[in-house]
Amino acid sequence: MSSSAGITLGDLAQEIGAELQGDHKKIILGLNSIEKANKDELSFIFRDTFIPLLATTTAGAVILSEDNLGNYNGNALIGENPHLLYAKASKVFMELRNPKVAPFTSKLAAVHGSANIGDGSTINSFVTVSEGVVLDGCVSVGPSSFLGKEVRIGTGTIIHSNVSIYEGVEIGSNCIIHSGAVIGSDGLGFAKDGKDWHKIEHLGRVIIGNNVEIGSNSSIDRGSVGNTKIDDNVKIDNQVHLAHNVEIGEGTAIAARSAIAGSSKIGRYCTLAGCCAVVDNVEISDEVHITAMTLITKSIKEPGTYSSGTPFMKNKDWKKSAVLFKKLNKLIK
Repeated sequence: MSSSAGITLGDLAQEIGAELQGDHKKIILGLNSIEKANKDELSFIFRDTFIPLLATTTAGAVILSEDNLGNYNGNALIGENPHLLYAKASKVFMELRNPKVAPFTSKLAAVHGSANIGDGSTINSFVTVSEGVVLDGCVSVGPSSFLGKEVRIGTGTIIHSNVSIYEGVEIGSNCIIHSGAVIGSDGLGFAKDGKDWHKIEHLGRVIIGNNVEIGSNSSIDRGSVGNTKIDDNVKIDNQVHLAHNVEIGEGTAIAARSAIAGSSKIGRYCTLAGCCAVVDNVEISDEVHITAMTLITKSIKEPGTYSSGTPFMKNKDWKKSAVLFKKLNKLIK
């Protein structure tokens, strides 16, 4: 049985689909690392480098694979994919920590009379819901967020505090938008007239699929002509920038501080590690994996792992290498 303070290992195993070896009635209060977990906490191991810690951990139970069971004699939650079991367990403990509250609309929210707020939705204080907004059921909008005209948000989506969603943006079901995200702002579009710049008005929208997560302080520009599109199950980390008319394929994950320039298209099930950059009008095929701080300057047509840049070294060695790099053309000739 579960309680407000925790959950039994038996119930937890059932919730996450794990095989339990150990005490079914033991109460677990939370999750912690293998080094720091105490007798009332659950830990996890899915990398071989942490196997030696199984001999010394004080965790009340550990998530691991059957291959590592011989290294541990305590309570164990066993499965083929310990990383996935850990993810499922984290959701269980999040729900225990933050039990559901009855839906409400704060008296301090500004909700336009034409807005359609679905059943079970929560509108917190200082939220602005503009004309023609449609929220399907069980949408949660955090304090001080802004929803522009004719925004549409699907069932079960969570908008955290201080999110700005411009007019016409469409967001699917079961998405999570973290604080400080800006969705639907104009991109960098200007025409030169002598020394002056003339703004190109952005007439498109942002269309976001289902089960998408967008990290804090990320910025997604609306299309200039046509739409910016993010397909289902895309995961975007903090401080990522997607420019106007970018398209991101299903299941792709983009790590923090990466930037994708206008009209580039990223395929399905790709990964971009931290601080990557993609220039404009590039197309990247499905299942491409780009390592950290890589600059993509042309289209990628085949799946695989791609890198650019140089690994770190002592500064004096890097300076010597930089000088040689400038001379490569002459040396080759």
